[in-house]
Amino acid sequence: MKNKRYTMIKRILTLLLTLLVMTVGAFAEGAETARTETDSVIALVNGEALMNSDYEPVRENYLTSYATLGYDIQDETVSAYLDDLALTAAIQNLLVEQDMKAQGCYDFDEETEKWCAEQGQTAYESALAQVAETLNETLELEDEDETLQKYALQYAELLGVTAQDYIDVYRTQYATMRYYAWLTQDCPVTEEEIQAEYERQKASGETDIDELTDDLHDEIAYSLYNTRCKEKLSARIEELSDAADVTLY
Repeated sequence: MKNKRYTMIKRILTLLLTLLVMTVGAFAEGAETARTETDSVIALVNGEALMNSDYEPVRENYLTSYATLGYDIQDETVSAYLDDLALTAAIQNLLVEQDMKAQGCYDFDEETEKWCAEQGQTAYESALAQVAETLNETLELEDEDETLQKYALQYAELLGVTAQDYIDVYRTQYATMRYYAWLTQDCPVTEEEIQAEYERQKASGETDIDELTDDLHDEIAYSLYNTRCKEKLSARIEELSDAADVTLY
């Protein structure tokens, strides 16, 4: 029964956290560790505190990625290298967040705030429903749906996951979309570029479609836009990093 309960908790954790981290833009590095009274400041970035709870999820992602690639993450040299990478990435994440706020990307009108709230609440309720279903399947409970929902809510509270977390995810997604639009405002993807990319794909054999259909047009346009966003973001991060006032602790 102990193993069964452990499996259930792992499934619930995975479910809630996976649903919570719904591709939170280019800057999401995983589920953020809850801040506690023991949390500590590891750096000041333009006067704003970068907390250990902001850094640790980034570090864990690097450790997991490099371990998957076969690196010995217990090696002191590798570990120190990944620590430096993670700290740099965490600082850059904060710099981008500061820039997004400075550019007004989070300045939503009432209609947008309402949409984010509705979408976040719906996603949260859907997550709770799936957790309740997992509880029922794993423990083979015969309780009423209302009781299972109560259990699911208790697990969410235990994990510190609330509807506001989901709302914040939608706010961040929307702000990120606006930030990309701001970054690329002076260099939109043109029809000429889309046509040129189609001709390149056709000549290289990447596509055997004889004409540029609407679906292929949109696919190419999105791919070019995505690439441009990455390039502009990388350049902006370099610019922000060069101008940043960073104090490490």
